[in-house]
This record gives sequence, structure tokens and C-alpha cells, in this order.
Amino acid sequence: MDLLLKLYELGKSNLPEIISGVAHLVLLGSVIVKLTPTVKDDNYFKPLIRFIGKYIALDKYGTPK
Repeated sequence: MDLLLKLYELGKSNLPEIISGVAHLVLLGSVIVKLTPTVKDDNYFKPLIRFIGKYIALDKYGTPK
């Protein structure tokens, strides 16, 4: 239980850094998907971008397909 409280406090105190890190990962994935001509890398990043766009960004309409 003490570990969970420590993790909660750690997440709470570093929330801006966590959000910034997630935003940077989405940005990097989106740039790679848009700049590369092959579809192979799109298949790796597209599920991650959709997940973040739908659940973490709380997009109630979902991301476009």
C-alpha cells in the first residue's frame, strides 16, 4: 500500500513532465508516419496514436480512420 501511495505522489508531482513526454511521443510518431513513404512504419505507430487520441486525450468522437 505504501508503494502505491508513493507512486501516486510521484505521478501527481510530475504530471506536467508526464504529459509533456506523452505529447512528444505522439508528435514523434506522427512525424515519422507522415514523412516516410512506406506503409510499414504506419502500421507500428497508428495504433499507438489512435489509443492516445481516443483514451488519453479523451476524444469522445474518436480519431479519424
